[in-house]
Amino acid sequence: MLTKALRGRDFISLMDFNKEELETILDVAMELKREKAMGMLHDDLLRAKTLAMVFANPSTRTRTSFEAAMTELGGHAQFHTPQVMQIAHHETWVDTARVLDRFVDGIVIRMYGLEHYGDARKILRLMADNAQIPIYNALDDKEHPFQIMADIMTMIEKLGPDWRNKKVVMSWAYSERVKSAGVPQTMTIAASLLGMNLTLAYPEKYDVDPDYMAFAKKASEKSGAKINVVHDIYDAAKDADVIYAKSWGSFLMSKEEDKEYRKQFKEDWKIQKKHFDVAHKQAIFMHCLPADRNLEVTDEVIDGPMSVVYDEAENRLHTEKAVLALTMK
Repeated sequence: MLTKALRGRDFISLMDFNKEELETILDVAMELKREKAMGMLHDDLLRAKTLAMVFANPSTRTRTSFEAAMTELGGHAQFHTPQVMQIAHHETWVDTARVLDRFVDGIVIRMYGLEHYGDARKILRLMADNAQIPIYNALDDKEHPFQIMADIMTMIEKLGPDWRNKKVVMSWAYSERVKSAGVPQTMTIAASLLGMNLTLAYPEKYDVDPDYMAFAKKASEKSGAKINVVHDIYDAAKDADVIYAKSWGSFLMSKEEDKEYRKQFKEDWKIQKKHFDVAHKQAIFMHCLPADRNLEVTDEVIDGPMSVVYDEAENRLHTEKAVLALTMK
């Protein structure tokens, strides 16, 4: 395991890591989960360490799992919002990073939906440049790396040793809200590095960031990954082993234009049982949650036997524990 290579590293983008490093994180997450199931404690791994969590956006799973992760590792998590920090009085992100660096051992930041795509990432990188401690991306407008690590862990558990060759469909799904493309973009990077078989399914105009596709194309040449793009959910669902629903917005339209344009896909791009009727018999349904029920996916599917969304959510805890334990100094 490449544990020494991970010590002190930021966890902002999966593009910053290689195949062996991601596999090490997944191996450790699996080990921690098994040991927890046997009643073993991990409170000596980050004893007396403190994690500052700066959340500029709402959260259920991310905040709760990070706080639980630090408790189980023997450390402590502090919850902050920009509104109750001096950022609200125009203290710079540089000064914020430099000050927190003196108090805590890592900083989690959740920030998206700023004025321009990429603004949140710039702040995360700025924080990383001005802090000696690791910076952790709890969702920005480009990626959701912790979510995707939990997703991959879930696929390994559910699909078995041949999981890399199983057909994983990341499908755009209808929602009234225009959301970040962070989940499909991060999944594309993970698939390309780990050698997966990924199909991105979305209507015309919902392409992901070209920079992510360019990275994935190059990484796939080394890993043997298969990254396909289709614009028909029914074709994508055929023989699928995983159907992962996620709504995201278009780079090619304003939010107002997007909200109107997407209405035509409201019914066809809602994941339903008929999609699983053409998938493999044991196919599973995944979603990062929260799901827009009966818009992105029907109740019949998300509450049905094919759904693994709560196992998927639980794995946020284990993958976060692994990353924190491996990277925090």
